[in-house]
Amino acid sequence: MAKAFSGEDAYEDCSQSSNSVEDASDPQQISHIQTLKANYPCLSNLVVGEVERKSEHSDTAQQVCLSAFEGNNDDMVCSHLVDISLASQSGETGSCESPGDSGHVTTTSSLGECHINNLPCELLLYIFSFLSVCELCISVAPVCTAWRDLAKDPSLWTHLVFSFQHCVEGERVRRLLEGSPLLVSLELQNREDSGDLLQQVAASCTKLRELTVKFCDGLTEDTFKLLMENCPDILYLNIEGSYVYGSKSYHMMAGLHQLQYLNLSHCQALDNSGLITIAKQCQSLEYLDIDGITDIHDYAVVCMTKELSHCLKNLFLDGEHLTDAAYQSLQACTKLEKLGVSFCEQMTDSGLSGVSGLKYLTWLKLRKGSQLTPEGLTSLFFNGRLPLLAYVNLGECCLMDDNVLKALSRSCPRLVHLVLHWCWEVTDVGISAVIAACPRLRVLGLVGVVQLTGTAFVDLPSALPDLRILDLEQCNSVDDTILQRIVARKPSLKVLGYWGDPVTPPDTDDDEKDKD
Repeated sequence: MAKAFSGEDAYEDCSQSSNSVEDASDPQQISHIQTLKANYPCLSNLVVGEVERKSEHSDTAQQVCLSAFEGNNDDMVCSHLVDISLASQSGETGSCESPGDSGHVTTTSSLGECHINNLPCELLLYIFSFLSVCELCISVAPVCTAWRDLAKDPSLWTHLVFSFQHCVEGERVRRLLEGSPLLVSLELQNREDSGDLLQQVAASCTKLRELTVKFCDGLTEDTFKLLMENCPDILYLNIEGSYVYGSKSYHMMAGLHQLQYLNLSHCQALDNSGLITIAKQCQSLEYLDIDGITDIHDYAVVCMTKELSHCLKNLFLDGEHLTDAAYQSLQACTKLEKLGVSFCEQMTDSGLSGVSGLKYLTWLKLRKGSQLTPEGLTSLFFNGRLPLLAYVNLGECCLMDDNVLKALSRSCPRLVHLVLHWCWEVTDVGISAVIAACPRLRVLGLVGVVQLTGTAFVDLPSALPDLRILDLEQCNSVDDTILQRIVARKPSLKVLGYWGDPVTPPDTDDDEKDKD
């Protein structure tokens, strides 16, 4: 289980945790804690009260966590908490001490062999390994001196996240990194001191495998040189939206030869030379995101696809300066599973030939393909091509028509997510074909598809049982009463109307008035 201060997806946000023990929903636990406070008011004030006070008034949840290791609790009181909690109902008290040479946490409790502190430290560490860093600091460290020492064990501090929602001062982060020599995964968000912190990472966290530095400043050539020299086994690097100083930084980054995942989306200073160097030196790359980087041209993409054709599975490009030559070279990457191109305004039907043979594609975005004709797009999906596609985004491919959707629906029965924003030539006929042939759809985005009237949606609740979102913003010809009836029949479906507001079921009184 990942240990993290906060963050999204895989990491738990400790600010969402219940830091007050009396917030527990278990009545027995609440009663037990109240008994503790009543019988041991000193303990309540110095331990439970300290955690509650910090969690209510501290600027951030991370500061609560860090305070747990800075000696703010009274060790004499903390050392009795575990035995009091276990023996309060029987009137017994005891104490626990830090592990001695035996590797056990010693205890004077009369509970004997059943006491948790008779377990070897290795077993306690294993138990604690299932807890997040937040839980270690809030729930484990204040229990007693021994548990606080175990909670600080580097083997438990392998995943750290410092999110933009909870700012922790740089010196505290630096000390924490210094004390985490077994750190495997680190995420920094929206920080100006990331360069300095990464220097500490290079000095202390040589076992690092995953590094995320999103929307940060201070990434220089020297930063990546230190990482290359001291953390050579990094497999995952995400610097999305960060400011990178100078194109030479990317040449130094290419020294991380073990990279399998690289996200450079919307970064500064990456040019053709940097991309070529990365492609030649990082020969294990499976994921590459350079969307939002406009200073890339055909010859760099051609070289990249040639060098990485044996391993690349996920590729995201910005097509501002790319032409058919770059897109045709994609056919060499036969293992591609996800392909995204933003602003592919210079792609023509000829460029689609590099995509049509990618039989393992499950995810495809070709946005702003203003030169892609209905014939070319129909050919892309002709005769069962791209049968594994589950996600398709053809937004702003303004020439696309109903014939394309008929071909797509026949070729892609596994479709789950379809986006057709601002495809003006699409009508209810094409959408009806999709609804009939793609029963797994969960998201259907139709913003600005102005020819829709809504007749295609009449049987939608039964035809698409898994549909969760239907986006019809700026569709000014759709009959609102049809949408209201759909929502009434399928309450779990979120339908967005012309102004982007959720459509609600018709009012019962209004229905009766209409009948009258």
